[in-house]
Amino acid sequence: MKKGLAVLFATAVVMTSPVFTWVAAAGTAAKTMVTIQGPDGDFRGKVKSPDATCRGDRHILLFRSDNADGPFVRTGNSDTSEQQGDVGVWSMGNTGLRDGYFFAKAKATPDCARGRSPVIHLVNGVPQ
Repeated sequence: MKKGLAVLFATAVVMTSPVFTWVAAAGTAAKTMVTIQGPDGDFRGKVKSPDATCRGDRHILLFRSDNADGPFVRTGNSDTSEQQGDVGVWSMGNTGLRDGYFFAKAKATPDCARGRSPVIHLVNGVPQ
């Protein structure tokens, strides 16, 4: 009976070890910080990370709301960051969005965590 339990336990460990390996690997993504500026609807910012490979070639999405607490929805504006020195830079150009609450998000990659900027508030294109 003890031998049967030992075999069952060993089988369970072997069968679940890939799951634990995957969960452990998922937690190793490099941190990502995103900044945002948006005077007159000209949204731009930086992507910062301790891992240089997480600064450039990151897909950045813009979100908007009428309320600081949301709900936020995608605006349809996006850009891909380009590494310049020790940061990634992104710019969406003039979007025409001059009023509301906005934030930018860098989508996660297999090696880089997602990042989200602070929320900024624009009234007639002027940061508040």
